[in-house]
Amino acid sequence: MREFLYRLVQRLHDEARPLSRNKHFHTFADRGSRRALRIDLHLRDLEEHLAELRERGEPPRVRHLAGGAVQLVLRHRELAMVRTATLTAEEARLLARHPAGAWALDLPTGEQVSAAAVRKGQ
Repeated sequence: MREFLYRLVQRLHDEARPLSRNKHFHTFADRGSRRALRIDLHLRDLEEHLAELRERGEPPRVRHLAGGAVQLVLRHRELAMVRTATLTAEEARLLARHPAGAWALDLPTGEQVSAAAVRKGQ
């Protein structure tokens, strides 16, 4: 079930091959699939917040937890508050696919990896 859940989240999150909720309504009828929708919306919201922080040059605090889980502490731009997001290892991997997510988790983006491979090949 867990594998299906994260494959569904990955498919929802894939911009190249989006999964339409209207066209595939039968997929989202059960409880686990609705959880995939919540995870997808949470990740998209985090990506948006991280992109804003990246533009301002304010990295979030990242705390690595057991089992590959990650906790992010993000400052809010307008309010004197912080947002804490705890992600499972699978959710952190999905977040790392986004450039702002890779920046926040201090991982190389796809562009950096391909540039490094080109340099290594020369």
